[in-house]
Amino acid sequence: MLKHALAMNLPDNKLPGFYAQVIKALAGKIRLFDRDKEVLIVETLTEAETVADVLNHYHVEWDPLDLLLLPEAAELTPAFSDYGLISVMRRAYLYAELVSIFRLAAEPAEGAEPVQALMQMDEHLLARFEWNGEPHYAVDAQLSELIERIAAAYRCRADFITVPASL
Repeated sequence: MLKHALAMNLPDNKLPGFYAQVIKALAGKIRLFDRDKEVLIVETLTEAETVADVLNHYHVEWDPLDLLLLPEAAELTPAFSDYGLISVMRRAYLYAELVSIFRLAAEPAEGAEPVQALMQMDEHLLARFEWNGEPHYAVDAQLSELIERIAAAYRCRADFITVPASL
């Protein structure tokens, strides 16, 4: 599921209660969906704009982020931490701009070997999860062509998806 986030760049010279003051100001205006340290996560662009207004009021610099909320049962690989985060609510998110999501489809040609293709792809995977009853996989967006070539070598096809609002 696509979520919107704002990554705060908190000033070093602020008092320890400054972060709490910002969070309290936000609580009076919106309900955060989730957070992780200095990353505030909301569900809609309107909520993101509200958060931006509060941060701007407090002169907090921020950067926008789109995050992919993974299903609870997602299996994360060791490389996940370079491409995502685990929130305070113990939810797993991937940075949308860094990753591609695909499912593996066997070609109609005889001799497709999807199990072997996945074994070959395994070292490149960031996460594995079920969506709409089908296995899906996340990889570094720059590896999409490699994944397609591996799939083709095993007479399969990697179908990359546009990330929907609900994953």
